[in-house]
Amino acid sequence: MKKSKWLILLLVFTMVFSLALVGCGKTTEEPQTGKEEPKQDEQQAPADTGGEKLAKEQVLRANLGEEPPDLDPQTTTDTVSFVILNATLEGLVRLNPDGSIGKGLAESWDVSDDGKVYTFKLRDAKWSDGDPITAYDFEYAWKRAIDPKTASQYAYQFYGIKNAKAFNTGEITDPNEIGIKALDEKTLKVELERPMSYFLSLTSFITYLPAKKAAVEKWGDKYAADADKMVFSGPFMITRWDHEQKLILEKNPNYWDADSVKLQRIEFDMIKDTNTPINLYETGELDMSGVPAEFLDKYKDSPEFVRMPDATTFYLEFNCKDKFFSNKKIRKAFSLAIDREAYVNGVLANGSIPAYGFVPGGIPGKAGGEFRKQNGDLFYDAGTKGQEAIDEANRLLEEGLKEVGATKEELAKHVSYLTGDNDIARKLAQALQQMWKKNLGIEVPIESVSFKIRLQKMDQADFTIVGAGWGADYNDPMTFMDMWVTNGGNNDAFWSNAKYDELIEKAINSTGDERMEYMLEAEKLLMEEMPIAPTYFLARNFLQKSYVKGIARFPVGVSTEYKWAYILEH
Repeated sequence: MKKSKWLILLLVFTMVFSLALVGCGKTTEEPQTGKEEPKQDEQQAPADTGGEKLAKEQVLRANLGEEPPDLDPQTTTDTVSFVILNATLEGLVRLNPDGSIGKGLAESWDVSDDGKVYTFKLRDAKWSDGDPITAYDFEYAWKRAIDPKTASQYAYQFYGIKNAKAFNTGEITDPNEIGIKALDEKTLKVELERPMSYFLSLTSFITYLPAKKAAVEKWGDKYAADADKMVFSGPFMITRWDHEQKLILEKNPNYWDADSVKLQRIEFDMIKDTNTPINLYETGELDMSGVPAEFLDKYKDSPEFVRMPDATTFYLEFNCKDKFFSNKKIRKAFSLAIDREAYVNGVLANGSIPAYGFVPGGIPGKAGGEFRKQNGDLFYDAGTKGQEAIDEANRLLEEGLKEVGATKEELAKHVSYLTGDNDIARKLAQALQQMWKKNLGIEVPIESVSFKIRLQKMDQADFTIVGAGWGADYNDPMTFMDMWVTNGGNNDAFWSNAKYDELIEKAINSTGDERMEYMLEAEKLLMEEMPIAPTYFLARNFLQKSYVKGIARFPVGVSTEYKWAYILEH
């Protein structure tokens, strides 16, 4: 998700699969000790076809919606790339269709009695070029992600591993001190800083995927930039990549579990507007399509229509390096002036839910409860308190401008809203523009750019306000909360708060309800300071032909899994 940013960032609503932004996978509670054998039944073959015959041509046609910005697994952060990488690479484990942990390139593993040492045994497997996949490929890839020279924004996902944080932050300089060691070609030993119940699930995350050292060194900066500059360890491989137009995956004959892969080819288009994919779906040229709001009434009762909840939050991100938006009162003024009910239900109109907190519903909290319900709504806006909120927004704006020593006219000449270049993104941006003009008296210009350019601008702090989104990497509030620590890899608000950092650090070093309490308090602080202004929690709407079977979709982690997909005769 280049951000998860799984930010996942205002992604195209016509994506066939999902808009979930990033990627790890559904976390399951695993035993802390002893040998663990995940369920494998659902990895052996596609679902029962019910007596129906498989089509002779096993080809799936879908719309990717965007050019994948970065297919280097150790540096990518965006959801479009995550979907492709999940299809073409495989890590130590792979999630089963039900979200449980299944075997990937690791044949088995042992966990020490204290839960801090994992020893993985790799199966006999090959890269797509025929070379063996070894434990050294994993050691190389993981240390490459941790190396500060790589500048991986997801390096922090390795911080549970012994000395990974110390090496990434420059406290130590010897990579041999990191708790990752290939003992031989088939054995990988991993030492953790502390027991992590979700560590196995985390190894399915995109940044944990292997990389072949010889390939990375051969192609250098061009690694993963084209189909002929990659090697693959997963079910599929990229055989054609017409940038900004088309991407084709074909079955990887060297994949260790190739017998379970029925699809011969997946053809992805990169269509950004909302109407064309629907038209292509109706004419049978696409097998799947997202459903824009204006088509919901037409398709909502169709047997081919599916709506799924998604652990994804969309939000406005303020540049806290900016003269104006370094001020908390100005940030809060722009948030208060939004009518989220009108924005989500009247403009977006796709079943998503207005957001008054950052962590979406469904994520666990204290004592088996739900985090969102336990913290409740943490702010209000023009949609919930009307004129009272608008008056408060203007009061805060006036006070904030005095504090930064500027006028409203100067702010109006300076501010802009950065968003995507598809029609839905522009429509949503125009709604915000109208609300800010009406309620604050400021007409905010809209800057529409491609997904890749938007990610670059965010990384470089080249914006004042940007539309962004984040999808859960794993099923825990921490996947949302640790984004905003000082200098965090995905902290594109460039916000820093010592109290927030302290709360997250305490949560990392705590367990049970105490850990959740720290995160509940941290979210309250985040919404009080408002470096980001949540707008809505995502719902996924899509159409899928009845002859398409076996696609697994997850509300948490990588959104779409194609390994077990197949096409029935039709």
